[in-house]
Amino acid sequence: MSAEARVVPSKGGSPSTLFHGPLARLCNRRFVSNYLATLAFIGLSYWIISALSNFHRSMLQGQWQLGLLGVDMVITVHALFVTLIAIYAVILIPYYAAYPWMRSTTYTFAQGLWFALRRDRANPQLSPFARQAGLALFLKFLFAPLMINWCLIHVANLTGSLLQLVDGAQSSLSARELFDTSLFWAAFQLILFVDTLLFTIGYLIELPGLGNRIRSVEPTFFGWFICLACYPPFNDLTLRFLEWQSSDFPQFSNDALHFTINLALLAALAIFSWASIALGFKASNLTNRGIVTQGPYAFVRHPGYAAKNLAWWLGALPVLATSLVAGQWQAFAYSLLALFGWTAIYALRAVTEERHLRMLDNGYAEYAEKVRWRFIPGIW
Repeated sequence: MSAEARVVPSKGGSPSTLFHGPLARLCNRRFVSNYLATLAFIGLSYWIISALSNFHRSMLQGQWQLGLLGVDMVITVHALFVTLIAIYAVILIPYYAAYPWMRSTTYTFAQGLWFALRRDRANPQLSPFARQAGLALFLKFLFAPLMINWCLIHVANLTGSLLQLVDGAQSSLSARELFDTSLFWAAFQLILFVDTLLFTIGYLIELPGLGNRIRSVEPTFFGWFICLACYPPFNDLTLRFLEWQSSDFPQFSNDALHFTINLALLAALAIFSWASIALGFKASNLTNRGIVTQGPYAFVRHPGYAAKNLAWWLGALPVLATSLVAGQWQAFAYSLLALFGWTAIYALRAVTEERHLRMLDNGYAEYAEKVRWRFIPGIW
């Protein structure tokens, strides 16, 4: 739901004494302004995504063909997006009725921009509340559609892998053939589906009861730059300098090595997803939504980044080994440089995130004292 930049004190008493029943809440001016402002933001975002952004338009053209239980139909990503928007618009009604004392992020930003323009049209200065609201809206616009799309892709791929697994188990495939064609991919897609689902919910839903309301958004250009460098469409530019070297499924001729490396890669991705599960509904980039100390965060401060980079290095082993054995030292050095470059980007993301989290007196400094290691216990 829409994040809240601030709570506006009510006049004449607490919210419980001012609102009596659902009808009064629905008629409340704040409910109407919250709801209409949020719908306006959703409508504007959808227009930009579907009409102006080539990246998003190509994303919306994706299709998911269902062939289960005699059902043969094609679902488009665009249709799912429209359906989700309609459902979201309906859910917003009880949400804003339940929290009439809150201001929506969209309304806070619009009101702050209006006041800033009235004060100085030539050089409008947003208040801190309005600036944070604007950053939160921009964050949701960038990441929510991306996470929804990835989530749908993983669901479709997981379904296909499970069907292949069932067919393969009934045939005379060898253990490696079954692993390569379906078992690995079913586990791979399931792990990433859990991660993207939690982040999708995190970007779309903020509830006081869940404790996942955005407290602050990364305020610096560099923090945003180093984060967006990892995500499409911005990572297209990053890949021009740091060409991708890793494979999701590295191949080895030796069966023992093949199983060992790929099971280790799945284990690394499982830790990555475990970190997202520990974040729960607080999962999102560039935000401070409260400190999480359980799960893998009890051992290192950035378990997701560490695990993801480990999986990438494992996936790059065939490329490194091939160039090393062939004596292609320039290709070997370039591969190493690219891998270290991506690892350095995530190290910088960790540093900028920690600086952001330390801005508020929310216990992160105490957590960092207790959990000393950023990525590898006892080393780094």
